[in-house]
Amino acid sequence: MTKSQKKGFLLPPAVGYSLNVLLYLFGHYKISLKFLIRAILTVLINIINWPFRSYEKIFINKKYSRAAIKNAPVFIIGHWRSGTTHLHNILSQDPQMSYTTTYQSVFPDTLFNKAGRFIFEGFARILIPGTRMGDNVILGTSLPQEEEFALGDKTPLSFYYFWMFPRSLKFFYEQFIRFKGIDQSRVESWERDYKLLISKALKNTGGTRFLSKNPPNTARIEKLLEMFPEARFIHIHRNPVEVYLSTRNFFFKMLPHLQLQTIGQEELDDFIFELYKDLMNDYLKQRELIPEKQLVEIAFETLETDPKACIRDLYQSLDLPGYKESEPHFDVYLDRIKSYKKNKHQITAKLIKKIQAEWGFAMMEWGYGIPKHIEVKEDDQK
Repeated sequence: MTKSQKKGFLLPPAVGYSLNVLLYLFGHYKISLKFLIRAILTVLINIINWPFRSYEKIFINKKYSRAAIKNAPVFIIGHWRSGTTHLHNILSQDPQMSYTTTYQSVFPDTLFNKAGRFIFEGFARILIPGTRMGDNVILGTSLPQEEEFALGDKTPLSFYYFWMFPRSLKFFYEQFIRFKGIDQSRVESWERDYKLLISKALKNTGGTRFLSKNPPNTARIEKLLEMFPEARFIHIHRNPVEVYLSTRNFFFKMLPHLQLQTIGQEELDDFIFELYKDLMNDYLKQRELIPEKQLVEIAFETLETDPKACIRDLYQSLDLPGYKESEPHFDVYLDRIKSYKKNKHQITAKLIKKIQAEWGFAMMEWGYGIPKHIEVKEDDQK
């Protein structure tokens, strides 16, 4: 069995959270009986991890919380399944780029505690599957990951709580992406946590500029510009029909491994439609806040067709240094992933009409029609 074929076992990211945050979540959101064993196992691992992360918080984090973030971060934004992971993996080949690793995203405060890291990263290597459920992306503890998993580890404020409690997805969006009804002191605590996470990522992966890939940030532009006025943004978009099919497949395959709460298929489908509308509308409203030469919009189709030209243009448009030095690294990576195969999808004519009605504004904004390569079935076909 190759590494990519390795079966694995996933647990909710709360295994590495502050115990106070874990108790807050378990006290405020209902855990379904069928996931009780998973919840108990999450608590047990969290308690075992407690002394290691406590040591890091007390003796190590202060150093990084005081560290200046000298270079403006680069934020890759866009809806899930729009090519954000693909772009993140390419750009992370640039030696100047630092990123949150999969291990750091789950155990953000057991990163520089040597004994704790030896234990928990060792277990993580054994448990993590070779590829991600829902697509064929290779997984590994040291590979780039979304920082949203770790952003709620100390301050109870992370949209990715929805992986554990999916019935609260809409509530989490309003509270943790739009920051509605959130006390300012909590938001400021979240900002400090974010900067600490970035400082530790810079040290952990050895680069000089933080590279973020975090879809929830697509609707947090105003807040991110307050934190990092010179930040660069790369928005990647994809045909909404493909995004819907891929998102639905991804969510339905990932949720069974992370959720602590049941949710009906119809309710999750409704959330998927709402989430895309909210995220894209919020992005379009905030896009104009980004100063000139700090935003590039690219199409997934362009990145897929000619990745090197796309990356070269991206560096030039954002006035980012280092393309020539990084070009050999990009070449090696792009050659290595040539055999990657995407999932194939079918769709009904009825669903096509719903996507056009709900997400037509985005199809019009970026000039998308019905993809020719997707098989459209008649509504009465099984």
